[in-house]
Amino acid sequence: MIVIAVYSALTAVAWWLAARTRRIGWIVGLVLLGWTAVAAVVIAAFPRAQAEMTVGYLPVAVAIIGVGRAVERRRLGPAERPRGSWAYRVAVVLASLVACVCAPSSFYVFNSEPFIPSADELLPVPAGLSATVDEPDGHSCGSGACGRFFTVTGRSGQPTSGVFEQVRQHLISRGWDLGHGGQSCQPTGWLLDQRSMCVSVYILEDAVHVSFEGSRAWP
Repeated sequence: MIVIAVYSALTAVAWWLAARTRRIGWIVGLVLLGWTAVAAVVIAAFPRAQAEMTVGYLPVAVAIIGVGRAVERRRLGPAERPRGSWAYRVAVVLASLVACVCAPSSFYVFNSEPFIPSADELLPVPAGLSATVDEPDGHSCGSGACGRFFTVTGRSGQPTSGVFEQVRQHLISRGWDLGHGGQSCQPTGWLLDQRSMCVSVYILEDAVHVSFEGSRAWP
């Protein structure tokens, strides 16, 4: 979201410098604002689309500005002194870099290495439960996957099976499809980010353990 906010500010300034008429300027400005709102809503509703929206936001925004400039040119004719054309050219160069360089490099970076899942996948746990990070540092990495590990305990006297079910329901409420078991895997993204993350909830030595595993896309 921070990257999109920066892109939004840059394109807004570029259009403000390049617009020749107030009417078309406001129309294109509102379209840019709408595109920003769409990107924010998509990321909020579909977190897996964050990589695609981050890479795709700027080229679409620059295309919107290009349409606005074309409409003004058609109505007013060529400008004797193109207002803010340098800002638009800078935006075009940045959009081209994002589309031609950042997208392929992001695809490689996202998918070639495993990742450590965020602790936010589990934390905070429901009231009455407490989670501790397993020693030594709560995570480890191998050649194809990284894991993060927790031990969850419940109230005094609460049976371990009850803690297990409470943790399982907690993870289901966060989007994990655990069904009747304690294991599930899901992709972390759509097109650019093809990695996957898995969760496992199990009972070992009268304690409930939760492990998350972030795997790279390619073997």
